Amino acid sequence: MEQKHKRIIFGIMLLICIVIIAISYQTISKEINQTNNQNQETLNFTLKGQNMMTIKVGEHYQESGYEAIDKEEGDISSKVSVKSTLNIDIPGTYQITYTITNKKGDKKELKRFIKVEGNKILKYNDAYDKIDNTKRTWWSGNKKDHTRPVEGAGNTEEKLKQYGAYYMGPDEKVIYLTFDEGSNDTYTNEIVDILNENNVKATFFFCQGFIKNNPELMKKIASSGHSVGNHTANHYSMPSLATRTNFEKYVNEIESIEQTYQEITGVPMDKVYREPKGEYSYRSLQIVYDLGYKTYFWSADHYDFDYDVSKEKAFNELEKRYHNGAIYLIHPKNKGNYEAMDSFIKHMKNLGYTFGLVKDIQ
Repeated sequence: MEQKHKRIIFGIMLLICIVIIAISYQTISKEINQTNNQNQETLNFTLKGQNMMTIKVGEHYQESGYEAIDKEEGDISSKVSVKSTLNIDIPGTYQITYTITNKKGDKKELKRFIKVEGNKILKYNDAYDKIDNTKRTWWSGNKKDHTRPVEGAGNTEEKLKQYGAYYMGPDEKVIYLTFDEGSNDTYTNEIVDILNENNVKATFFFCQGFIKNNPELMKKIASSGHSVGNHTANHYSMPSLATRTNFEKYVNEIESIEQTYQEITGVPMDKVYREPKGEYSYRSLQIVYDLGYKTYFWSADHYDFDYDVSKEKAFNELEKRYHNGAIYLIHPKNKGNYEAMDSFIKHMKNLGYTFGLVKDIQ
């Protein structure tokens, strides 16, 4: 009798389990069907033309169009939102983002990429042979009485402007902070933080290796509104490449770094340039100018590239060299520069100075 009761109880439990499994199966099937129904395509969104296009600098971009068809609403192409970073005046790869949302809230996003190719100098211009290619080394007037230097490396402002080059801004109470990379071991990230805390914008001249090795820093600098300029891909002495034989290498030194920076940050590099090691020739200046760049030397610097100085020493060297329109050359690898930067910025603001970007010097 007891054995019979056990069998009955077991049978009831088994039946309950079967019922539970059946109910669960029906529930899961229903949810799957609902999900499948929800995932059925109700919104068809496509781009017309190519997803990747190439145009030349200055060439008009013709939008190929798009189509958004909703099963319930019909043609809703007019509701497509378009956002673009395209700048036809600056070489680089740009992104156009298309977004559509129907009444149900279903959202789709498509992207088109536009490559703007620079007006490359495809061959060496014979006129370059007539421009002096003697290698010179830049030195600034670097005066220490807060007056504006009248020349740098024997060049007046007027002479340099012939080649799109500058070493000083207008005679106004504006300071231009520029930082040359120097090496991979720098305080650049910390200096950017100080600049941001003081709401000051600065210009950074980087080489290709530093950009590749510090992608997050590049994005941080770009998003903070600072200016990033071209210091060449490999920091060669550019007059040695400003020849008919090495011309292709010269152009590659300038253009390859542009591409690297834009691939990492999504924005084009500013058309500001600094000669590696301060070594230049008038021919080199002309060639880089023909590539769309302006060159920026400096009118204030101190011996900060070879060894670290103290915070106090760095501050004193920076302070005694300020003048209206001063372009400072500063190496961020020097710890003293980093430690003195906050005090120097605050001091200059107290004297009534503001801070600008060299790209705004005309």
